Amino acid sequence: MPKAVILALLKRVASSDLPEILVEVEKGIFKSDLSKLQNEIQETRYSSGQYKCPFCGDDHIVKNGKAKGNQRYLCRNCGKSFSQQTQTPTVYSKKETKVWIDYIECMIKGYSLRRCSEECQINLATSFFWRHKILDALSSFMGAGEVDGLVEADECYLRYSYKGNHSKSKRFKMPRPSRKRGGESVGKRGLSSEQVCIGTALDRTGNILIGMIGTGRAKYDNLKRFFEGRIAPHSILCTDSAHGYGKLATQLDLEHKAIPSGKHMRGIYHIQHINAFHSNFKSFLEKFRGVSTKHLYSYLMWFKWIELFKDEKEILKIQKAYVQSQASYSVISNEAISSREPLFV
Repeated sequence: MPKAVILALLKRVASSDLPEILVEVEKGIFKSDLSKLQNEIQETRYSSGQYKCPFCGDDHIVKNGKAKGNQRYLCRNCGKSFSQQTQTPTVYSKKETKVWIDYIECMIKGYSLRRCSEECQINLATSFFWRHKILDALSSFMGAGEVDGLVEADECYLRYSYKGNHSKSKRFKMPRPSRKRGGESVGKRGLSSEQVCIGTALDRTGNILIGMIGTGRAKYDNLKRFFEGRIAPHSILCTDSAHGYGKLATQLDLEHKAIPSGKHMRGIYHIQHINAFHSNFKSFLEKFRGVSTKHLYSYLMWFKWIELFKDEKEILKIQKAYVQSQASYSVISNEAISSREPLFV
């Protein structure tokens, strides 16, 4: 369509629709020139200023020619060669970069696996494995995280789930009788080993700490393992009146502010932000219609990523997600995804 016609049509567009059109134009410009992404990936991956081998971590690296226009490198220490795509979600993929970016856009929009596969014209099984490869890479890039200053902490619980098609698996054996949908959610009353304990903490500057810390009621040892090395000394820890946090604060040199049962806050000290965080997290999980516990860590990290970049424009979210997933080394195969075990902190 001629540019003059497009400009003439734009004058007839309602002002309320212009922001949506602008977003689509920005996406078109972004996807039309993806060469800049490679430089950004390289700068992000080698932010320390040194090239490092993805296999042994040594920095004695030399150039080793090009393959299909992509620069390859050789490690003088282990003798292995690699490129920028080595140990990334897109390695060995026959799909173009644009398809992966379209898929990440679908993920950010919260589409189901089936809709992602339809939008990107890929197989449903491929859609499943792409999602988990991207989530694994983003988890590797973000790491566990740290919190500092005024920190709110609490835990939430989800039932242990064995969701997935196990009919073709020869190794998996269901450890308990299957439950019908809509039936009793947990076989035991109260907190038990049939529920996964998720530790969460966030500070007033937006840093987030989240992870699976065990099954059943939160124990002191689990809390210590989760917080040790991830919360700065002399921080102020705001929690409810649950046992374990007082001893934890003493051990980690923290100031503890426990909110008594029935009260919402003590001056500036409260846990309203962490309670809202739990509510948003459970709403986030609803659209997936249940998440298998063995994959839950990936979804925790995905929710953390969404929360960290929730104020960014959509085009920047897509760009950041792609660059960060490509800039981190993540070795994960389809077989490893299918047979993985739950990752507890």
